[in-house]
Amino acid sequence: MNTALSGITVVDLTQGVSGPFATRLLSQMGARVIKIERPGTGDLIRFWDDIVHGMCSGHAWVNPGKESVALDLKSEGGRDILHQLIERADVLIENFVPGTVDAWGLNYEKVKAIKPDVIYCHISGFGQEGPYRDRAALDLIVQGEAGLIMTNGTPEAPSKISVSLCDIAGSMYATIGMLEALFHRERTGRGQDIQVSLLDSVLTWTGYFPYMVWYGNTLPKRVGLHHHTMAPYGPYPCGDGRMVIVAAGGGHVEMWRKFCQAIECPDMVDDERFATNALRLANRNALDERICQAIGSRERTYWLERFHAFGIPAGAMNDLGEALEHPAIKARDLIKEVDSAVGKVKVFDFPPQSSELESVNRLGPPALGEHTARVLAELGIDAATIETLESAGVVQCAGSAKEKSHV
Repeated sequence: MNTALSGITVVDLTQGVSGPFATRLLSQMGARVIKIERPGTGDLIRFWDDIVHGMCSGHAWVNPGKESVALDLKSEGGRDILHQLIERADVLIENFVPGTVDAWGLNYEKVKAIKPDVIYCHISGFGQEGPYRDRAALDLIVQGEAGLIMTNGTPEAPSKISVSLCDIAGSMYATIGMLEALFHRERTGRGQDIQVSLLDSVLTWTGYFPYMVWYGNTLPKRVGLHHHTMAPYGPYPCGDGRMVIVAAGGGHVEMWRKFCQAIECPDMVDDERFATNALRLANRNALDERICQAIGSRERTYWLERFHAFGIPAGAMNDLGEALEHPAIKARDLIKEVDSAVGKVKVFDFPPQSSELESVNRLGPPALGEHTARVLAELGIDAATIETLESAGVVQCAGSAKEKSHV
């Protein structure tokens, strides 16, 4: 296959979402990802649920495309094997609480001594230094610390963001950082140490909210399904009970005129309460009353077609089941099926579509230790030694009694 990261090997010490999603993306760009997991238990995400033919949905999401090697890094034998893997790797990534890998002798200087041009990426909640470095950081905790929860929800009650936004933000920046470092190494021959903080990452995604605080001396209010700075902008109920999302705010006079024509309310164009975007925001309740009355007179299909004809940005408020069957998703062939230890499993393809490069969806989400024996054999460790290491609890191979006891 023609892939961007063919020949690049990643040793992945991460767990949960933030690190594994980053290495999932690298695997789809063609990198070989060797996922190191604890014998017996593996990545903590394996046990959140069991709805995918007995496999966890989270594991099926973030870990396809990887080889699982079950290795006890607290043991000298386990660390020795890891050092051998690092010698052959281009990238090492971890997302433990800062200080954890240092205790295993895996700080940057020691890893660099094993592989001088290694790229070493660390993901943590609050950074490797500072007063919060030692704190564990699940996504909800970072949402709270970042102020996101207090901007989300209705005026009556805040709400968390449903997806793991902070983890994903960290994953995306870690992926970008590792790609940047690989490009830099191509030019200079030098590796480097990379730090990614979930708090740093998600705060850069908060858009114009910080400017409200810095320059407007105000905190962004919770506006539910509305927009903080534009009106009309949001979902409105149609006559069939379904919702249509309309984005006709923003201050463009011509867009406002077209919208009023589309909903057959031409008198609203010159209504002094709605003459500018700022006035529409100030009088949003009255504005929404008129819009709901108009849109509630027809079914959603009618309004989607009519808004499209008038050049008004609009869309359907789908549930997730409808979204997964979306015509645009089907046209782009985003959803694939791959083989796994539990049978065929659906995965998402790599979203960027390139004219020159292919995405990789070859390996399914691995069973714990599924590739231990094969990877150790590549290091020159013979079958008898692998059996001895497994008996000592240093490694675990898929199908062992220890694995079966944790199913």
